[in-house]
Amino acid sequence: MDKALIKAASQECKSAIDALDIVTPTIYTALFAEIANKYGIESSDLLEAECESLDEQVKKLLELNDKSSEQVMRLDKSSQKALKAMQESDETLLKESIDETQVLRREIERLKESVYKDALTQTWNRKWLDANLLDEEGRFKKSCTLAIVDLNYFKQINDTLGHIAGDKVLKYISSHLKTVGAPVVRYGGDEFLIIFNSQTEAQKKLHECRESLLKMALKYNNTSFKTSFSYGIHPCTEEEYFPEALETADKKMYEDKKAIKERIGPPFEEIDGNKA
Repeated sequence: MDKALIKAASQECKSAIDALDIVTPTIYTALFAEIANKYGIESSDLLEAECESLDEQVKKLLELNDKSSEQVMRLDKSSQKALKAMQESDETLLKESIDETQVLRREIERLKESVYKDALTQTWNRKWLDANLLDEEGRFKKSCTLAIVDLNYFKQINDTLGHIAGDKVLKYISSHLKTVGAPVVRYGGDEFLIIFNSQTEAQKKLHECRESLLKMALKYNNTSFKTSFSYGIHPCTEEEYFPEALETADKKMYEDKKAIKERIGPPFEEIDGNKA
């Protein structure tokens, strides 16, 4: 069985489940069977791939836990050494403790990055958003401008070229979005959030980013196509509830999507005289 095919089916299964508010065993079974049938593979093969993926995730979490525990112990020892050095006025011991702490802090920063990064696009993930921008009640810790970005015709790209091509498009778009110079968060599927300092900056940067993207043609397996995104911007106040801010930005994004789709066509129109 083609491993790439199983991986694509497995990813589609995960995406379908993530999009649902409630997943019962019956719904899961039906989705599982439908996607397996679509790809022409046995449900057992897809189940095996799902289990392997889950095993990998559990293994990674256990490794992170081991690293975290080890670093906490080292930090504790270093702090004890520093305290002893200060009590005894031992400059050599104090310098040694400071050097160890600096090394450990760099390791902790790398660990935090692995926890807060989206594996596919290398943008920030929702854990980063929660940890850095929101309080325990889901309100903004400080004012900012929230932009939601949604890819245009992404389902058509997936359905036409397959999910491997879709993943490549997500990576390409995310690298393009990073050029705006503001934190980019993969919120889910083909949706991204970008955190700007001001509404003016957000509008200018996203307009320039999209116009640059519209001039480019992509190619996958000898098929040329274009891709773009729609966006909605909302200036958020300190202590504003995140879901409400997101809903407002989302409504503006759909207004923008209607407007941009009147201007551009589907991704597989004629490009440079050749039919895609």
